[in-house]
Amino acid sequence: MADNNIIVSFIADGAITEFALVSVTAAGKISVTTAGTDTRCVGVAQRACASGDSVEVLVSGLTRVIAGATIANSISLVMATAAGKVTPHTGSTKYSIGQVIPNINQVSSVANDQILINFTGPQNLIP
Repeated sequence: MADNNIIVSFIADGAITEFALVSVTAAGKISVTTAGTDTRCVGVAQRACASGDSVEVLVSGLTRVIAGATIANSISLVMATAAGKVTPHTGSTKYSIGQVIPNINQVSSVANDQILINFTGPQNLIP
């Protein structure tokens, strides 16, 4: 089976935690994504790093992320929230950034749990 994940290295604009959603800054660096309205969310940091460090960012494919709230496996789409975490996709001005990949061993998650998603980037604006 082929690995279709795409990972790119970026320079961190500040401290970033492992599996945090990240956005591109005007200077071309990355910072932690903090809102579901952020169209510059580019991926998921694959490890923690300090400001100025180079960090690998998954820009497309399967990755772990950190739940910012309870997320049931019946929830399909997720969006960014504070601290680079994800919550269920809601609201007419917010973008989904990926789809939850269900797991028989984890039927739901609570805040700060790691979950698996297919990261797609900002899309699926609810009309």
